[in-house]
Amino acid sequence: MEYLIHTLHHIAPYLILLLMFVFALAFRRLSIPSIISFMLVGFLAKFFVEPDQVEQFELFKHAGIILLFFFIGLEYSFERLSNMLSAWKTGSVDFVFNFIPPFLLAYFFGFNLIQALILAAVFYPSSTSIIAKLLMDFKRIASPEAELLIGILIFEDLVAILLLALLIPLKEAGSIDITLLPLSILKVVLSFAGFYLIHKFVIPRITRWLDEISEEDIFVFFILGLVLSVGTFFHAVGVSEALGAFLLGVIIPETRIFENIEKKLNDLKELAIGLFFFFFAYETELTVPKELTLLIILVILGIVLKVVSTYIAGYLYGLKKKTRLRAALSFVPRGEFSVIMTSYEPSVKSISIPFIMITAFVGSILFAIAPKIADKVYPPKKKKKKKFVKRPKKGRLERPQAFSEQSPSLPPETPSSLSR
Repeated sequence: MEYLIHTLHHIAPYLILLLMFVFALAFRRLSIPSIISFMLVGFLAKFFVEPDQVEQFELFKHAGIILLFFFIGLEYSFERLSNMLSAWKTGSVDFVFNFIPPFLLAYFFGFNLIQALILAAVFYPSSTSIIAKLLMDFKRIASPEAELLIGILIFEDLVAILLLALLIPLKEAGSIDITLLPLSILKVVLSFAGFYLIHKFVIPRITRWLDEISEEDIFVFFILGLVLSVGTFFHAVGVSEALGAFLLGVIIPETRIFENIEKKLNDLKELAIGLFFFFFAYETELTVPKELTLLIILVILGIVLKVVSTYIAGYLYGLKKKTRLRAALSFVPRGEFSVIMTSYEPSVKSISIPFIMITAFVGSILFAIAPKIADKVYPPKKKKKKKFVKRPKKGRLERPQAFSEQSPSLPPETPSSLSR
């Protein structure tokens, strides 16, 4: 018996990976986001896995955020980022409704400025991965509202990255120092300018070389080492590692190297992100939050404000009422960005974790039933029934008079009349 317990003790860390697979597969069948299953395994692992047993996975916890933002950056280019200015109306409505109220509320409940800002940053963005997956799972990717939702998600991604770049240095400084804010903004601007110059003058000269080395089996060592090095360097100089990884992804040319990166790093990215969410839950103390009233208010506001702001954004975007409502009910889930924001401020975990999990779960259900609710509120107009024309009984009218396609007042056309 002791031998069996000793053996289980040694294989416990690897059983975590199997549990993550089983839970994720089961949750996927129920259309529940995978990140919920990873966090649930993290909570369960606290009861049978010691902290020293999971130290071997620490690298993935660090790499998870960096790889996530690198892959987000791959979806963009500097040209596409400049085109995002056209989405400022809908994106601004979403930001004003979902960032300012939770910030003021958290500050009113006694949180300091940094904690209130991070809690607002947790509250603000919808989950890109959850909503994108639900759009595909429920075959709504080609729906009229999909373009609006994806546009706002892109806007939120960019704002979240900027928030990370600005808030993390302030958090590490320990207080809001007005002198640090201009320096943080300057670092962000210089980062964008530096990577833009690399994109403009360096990348075109080495694209062919990048394409060639990306075909090598050992290419994974190069690109993984580069991504983690850039992310860690940015963190060391006081800028968010997420921003460095994101900008590195932006400058990757859309050639063979782009395809090979996705092919060779995608599985590693999924592993790293899954373990990041696992550690997020594993390292969190399961306690009832002292600010239970604040949590209840935030959950209610998190659902209501997202629905209202998205409905208004749909109006500005020009969607019809029914489509607006369907879009509004589909934009509630919070996910990866909220978790990442929380990971930088452990003091808000007791509120943010229940908030993220409740909104992700309720939001996924609302997404699934949104079309039915929209149909109930705005039922489709009934088509007018065509009047039935009673066909005359045989023999009542002579066939030429009743059914001839020729007008009775005009003589039938003859070959001689057509020749004129």
